[in-house]
Amino acid sequence: MTVITPSPVSSRTAPRASFEELARLHLAPRADECYRDEVLDLASWRALSEAGLWRAGVPRALGGEGGTWRDLALRIADVARGGGDLGFVLSLIAHAGLVRALVVHGTPWQHEHFLRPLLGGQVGATALTEPQGGSDVARTRTCAQASPGGWFLKGVKDHITNAPVADRAMVLGRVPALGRRDVTLFLVDLHTPGVRRGPAEALLGLRTSPTGAILLDGAFVPEAAVLGTPGEGLSTLYDVISFDRALYGLVISAFLEPELDRAVGFAQEREAFGSPIIDHQYVQGRITDVRIVIETARATALAGIDAIVAGDPEASLRCSVAKYVGSEGLVGAAKDLMVLHGHLGYVRGSHTRVVQDALGTLIAGGTSDMQRKNILNRMLAARRG
Repeated sequence: MTVITPSPVSSRTAPRASFEELARLHLAPRADECYRDEVLDLASWRALSEAGLWRAGVPRALGGEGGTWRDLALRIADVARGGGDLGFVLSLIAHAGLVRALVVHGTPWQHEHFLRPLLGGQVGATALTEPQGGSDVARTRTCAQASPGGWFLKGVKDHITNAPVADRAMVLGRVPALGRRDVTLFLVDLHTPGVRRGPAEALLGLRTSPTGAILLDGAFVPEAAVLGTPGEGLSTLYDVISFDRALYGLVISAFLEPELDRAVGFAQEREAFGSPIIDHQYVQGRITDVRIVIETARATALAGIDAIVAGDPEASLRCSVAKYVGSEGLVGAAKDLMVLHGHLGYVRGSHTRVVQDALGTLIAGGTSDMQRKNILNRMLAARRG
């Protein structure tokens, strides 16, 4: 795997720069190289972590800045706007969900052994899906066998964002000894004996967000490393993944802003039929459609995140709406941006990369069909309630 050399970052000056500026300084110049080599830009990851990216939303007592999850979400959106690397930002989202899970549901031991390293630059992952279950996480076959002081985990997690490079992960498994309600969340140090990684998968797009398998062959997990209550893993998980879903909508909105700005500049300069193409209604339609995606994705995402912060029971539904609107809207916007540039939009490069990356968001973070399923389930639950 290619190693990207970190750029020097001064811990004294970096926090004074906005995260959009930091992304423009560190992430954007290496984005093409990392995409070609299909690697996560760990140098930029460390630079952003050193600047305090993850400390927004984390209480001061746990090493954070005492803000809200909206603050962290806006910082990640800034990285999306300035860095021009959507895959990298999706890896940030996977990590952010684990950070929030530890803050909200973690214990002091977990804060020390998992949260603190993740705030400092280690990479996190959330390992839910398996080869036979896909998005149906309730079918997980990963099992935990009780042992003095903890459990031994055995199973395979597949298509896990950040798996090839992650240091720590939240793993969904079962404790059969608990009976029917046995789904449990485990916190796993991925450098533990008994943990192996599969190779990074060859993806159509989002190539700077490596995915792969995590193979658990008797990896020992201490008793203190259970997140939440044993057997109640699904209820904890559904709270955790809501934040991730809303983040998709927000970063998609931010990512599209500079793409649209460049497209408008192109449309003002490119002439056809005796005038700039921006004068033609069909071009205006494509440009305004992209703007509508930006506005609706941002609005639905912030509504979901604010619902999480407020403890609103509608939060899960709103976050699924944000994920659906963002992913589906990005695919349409990517097509509009490609077509707007004519043949140049189809030449392999930045425009085709946006299309490839956009298609990946229909699957990453839960498919559009899964978002619809959750929206309906929440609606029906509200009627019963």
